[in-house]
Amino acid sequence: MELDKKNAIGFINFDSGSGNNNEVEIRIPFDKIKELLRGKYIIIPDENDDQFYLARLTKGPFYTPDAVSRDSAFARASIIQAGEIDFVPDYHAICFCELIGLFHFSSSSLSGIQTRPHPKSPVFPLPPEKLEDLLKLKGNMYLGHLSGYEDIRVYLDANSKVVLPRNIGIFGTVGSGKTNSSQVLIEEAISAGWSVVVLDVEGEYISMDKPNLEIEGNSGLKKKFEKFKVTPEGLKNFQVYHPAGTDCKRPDSLEFSIPFGSLSPYELSAIMGMNETQEDRFIDLWDRQIAEITTKTTRPKNPKNQWKAIQENEFNEEPEYPDLTINSLLERLEEVVKEQKGSSKASWLVVKRLLRRLERFRIFDSTENLIDVLDLLKPGKVSVMDLSNSYTVQVNNIVIAYLLKKIFEQKIKEPELPPTIIFIEEAHTFVSKENASKMEALLDRLREVTRRGRKRWLGLCFISQQPSHIPEEIFELCNTKIIHQTTGSRNLNALKVSGGNINEAIWDDVPTLGQGRSIIISPQFQHPIMTNMRICKSNREHTA
Repeated sequence: MELDKKNAIGFINFDSGSGNNNEVEIRIPFDKIKELLRGKYIIIPDENDDQFYLARLTKGPFYTPDAVSRDSAFARASIIQAGEIDFVPDYHAICFCELIGLFHFSSSSLSGIQTRPHPKSPVFPLPPEKLEDLLKLKGNMYLGHLSGYEDIRVYLDANSKVVLPRNIGIFGTVGSGKTNSSQVLIEEAISAGWSVVVLDVEGEYISMDKPNLEIEGNSGLKKKFEKFKVTPEGLKNFQVYHPAGTDCKRPDSLEFSIPFGSLSPYELSAIMGMNETQEDRFIDLWDRQIAEITTKTTRPKNPKNQWKAIQENEFNEEPEYPDLTINSLLERLEEVVKEQKGSSKASWLVVKRLLRRLERFRIFDSTENLIDVLDLLKPGKVSVMDLSNSYTVQVNNIVIAYLLKKIFEQKIKEPELPPTIIFIEEAHTFVSKENASKMEALLDRLREVTRRGRKRWLGLCFISQQPSHIPEEIFELCNTKIIHQTTGSRNLNALKVSGGNINEAIWDDVPTLGQGRSIIISPQFQHPIMTNMRICKSNREHTA
């Protein structure tokens, strides 16, 4: 490919001798300044005729006078007395670009770089028709447009095991567009034949069967739909559920309760916030009750260690005990408390208080309406668990733990079920960094789902406005991250640590990303992709 220097939009400057090896400085003539904006991709010819350096503008443009110093009297006067003096020195722009790799034009392939472009090397815009193939933007899940390129769409590939089954994280402050992004993913996932389960702690997703209602009387929103070439449309196969003991705005929402004997006592003790002594009491109580209702031929020889054995994969499936109810356990506890004295009795009484509180939530054994997991796992169906009126994060976490367990077990039993993704809103309230050491059982659940669920096309999507409160392990489980505007050094540092080797200039943009703009980091793409997320077609409830 031959390029004429006369058509160059800028030239490589001499190096300053310090800074990033992958960063180069470009000088841009005045008449070309508008052609090179942040986010644009450029190519710089190498000695090989078919080989170019590929780079993306990360900083600038910064403006500097051509023939005089910016601190000269002439330059200062032109700015300070701008209201009285019309002249301004001739000036040009300086930009900084991140070198991405060596671009082989004929094959549209990318390889690593071992050197840098020489000073005075011309800079040309990368032809847009080469971008889709080069950046691996193709797929069947339409997310939005490449920033700076309104005609280039960004897709994820729902058929690739490196994307959805390997988990997604969506992070951003309130109002940054993260809920819109999760809705877009939901819409695209069901179009690709996935089943979707949404754990909705704010009640934002409960009307996705209706078209986006914000468009009514909103000319700006209509322009967005036209820009992204989408039409408002509600989801067809859609159902809302709510836990027993709570309310839901939707009269057609289905109530459900959870069998107390279906969860691990370790998960329950973590959710109730028990300390080590209280947990020991609770496990002992649990095992006493199990020993009574289970025959010797169907239970392990040492029931006290059964849950430890499960965690060590000695069982293919966790046991469930339909005859173990919260009421039966409380009755057993009353007997145990009567036998205790002194400090021992005090700790048993704390266990009793925590169990009584759990009973008042009415989430356990309060109705015969249990969720049919197979009904959730249908291609193209969205099931929303409305947890917005549960009054406590404990109920939310019980529902999350239960559904993770049941869906995972069903996918293990029937691998032919459709690909499935579970969206966990406000993920930092489920497993937080501060309580990670006390919630090992829940982390074990997440590890198991991600480790064994991936090859069965079961993925998780963690959504949070507080990434600094999420354990680092959760970030490691998310191979694909959609990062919206994020502020605060703690939140930014948490994302940086998990983001890998990414140009610092990209992180500098994160606090100022406009609503709907995001940086997508995924093994599908050659490098982080700045994206203007498309608007969601379905409706969203406003909870502010």
